[in-house]
Amino acid sequence: MEPTTITFRTTEDVKKILDNMALEQNRTLSNMIETIILKYLEELKKDSN
Repeated sequence: MEPTTITFRTTEDVKKILDNMALEQNRTLSNMIETIILKYLEELKKDSN
């Protein structure tokens, strides 16, 4: 699958939280956000079955 770019606006507080989470898990911010989204989508899929 070829990567694509998504942008979104958020508050400075949310960005700081995501930055800290990424730092704690030794991930890039982009990777941290992708991980969160993928886990959320997996839960949605599981709940719909």
